Amino acid sequence: MMLLSFVISPAAGAEPPSNVVSSDTTPSGLVGIGGKWFVQQGAKPAYFYRDGDRYVDLFSYHTKDSNKDGVENVRLRHDSQFLIMESQGYPNHPTAIFPNSGNPNTIKLQKFVFRLPLEPKMADKITRLPMGPVGTALNGVVFFNPFEAGGMNAVEGYSEVWLDSCCGHPSPTGVYHYHKYPSCVKSPFADDGKQHSPVIGFAFDGFPVYGPHEESGVMAKDLKGERALDVCNGHHDDQRGYHYHVTPGRFPYILGGYAGVVEPSNSPGLRRAGTGPIVNNAQPGTRMDQVITAVRPGTAARGQTHQIQIELNPQDAQRRMAVPAEKPSWGQVGPYEAKKISREGNIVTIEIEIPADATVGVVFDCHLEFEPATGRPPIVFKKNDVFRVID
Repeated sequence: MMLLSFVISPAAGAEPPSNVVSSDTTPSGLVGIGGKWFVQQGAKPAYFYRDGDRYVDLFSYHTKDSNKDGVENVRLRHDSQFLIMESQGYPNHPTAIFPNSGNPNTIKLQKFVFRLPLEPKMADKITRLPMGPVGTALNGVVFFNPFEAGGMNAVEGYSEVWLDSCCGHPSPTGVYHYHKYPSCVKSPFADDGKQHSPVIGFAFDGFPVYGPHEESGVMAKDLKGERALDVCNGHHDDQRGYHYHVTPGRFPYILGGYAGVVEPSNSPGLRRAGTGPIVNNAQPGTRMDQVITAVRPGTAARGQTHQIQIELNPQDAQRRMAVPAEKPSWGQVGPYEAKKISREGNIVTIEIEIPADATVGVVFDCHLEFEPATGRPPIVFKKNDVFRVID
């Protein structure tokens, strides 16, 4: 068999060594450990997942030491029942500075141990999603359900919370997490919208979570009839069996419930979880400051450097704090950090570089940060769903 090496333009400067083997039979050197999982033995074993007709090394990119403490972000092992994933829960992509004016919490290292069933099984009843972790992205950062601590929709409506441009923020206990499609999580393949999206993580029942695309030009959330996603955000197909999809802009965003048998050791809330899917309770309106009024252009091509203009309205009646008069100290659109920043009046111009393998078709958020006064957290502003990468 021919081993193909795919080089990805990463968000945070590392070079992912992910490998893929395409074959209808188990390639030489891979040993099955259960279900769709295989291990390639060596000084550092590599774990491959059979995704349709491909055997994909999902995790090698994410075993880097992002915070330089001598511990890899993700460590893998297995036993007879589970792929065992140890994680610090530390994002390996750019984030906002925390704490900030939109979130008072600090990102802290975790000691997660997740057990993903090697052979996930469909359950007789849907298990309700608990608060706290409900699954994990490939980088070891956890998915939360769509609700904030008070039980209201955290992604949209009056209870919307402040998420950075990578769609994450830390909890009061310091757990950085995603409430919606994490636009900065990389995978061994670019998601160019021309085929089924790649795996971006796993639910705690062991079934994979894929990106938003079902096929060329079709989002999974738009499927109808027998192919439509169920209340858990999952469906079956002949190549992948049962699996979940993220649904940008549509509740439940990542997961709506567990269709499979859940491993309860993965989250304390699973030991007392009820049954049935979650239900959207978003209330009209928003508490977000509407200081960013426009982002232009709203689309830009892959593989190029672009100037993006961000229009501010410092007089916005909903603001909770004054908008600084100086230029922002930082700006980010989706996973793309500002390389240069300037400001003339209420127009901020940022320069971003979009790699050739950037995700296509998904609408990204934008956030700006302003240097605080001495001893104060950064002042941050956000606007959702403002920018899309095109071919």
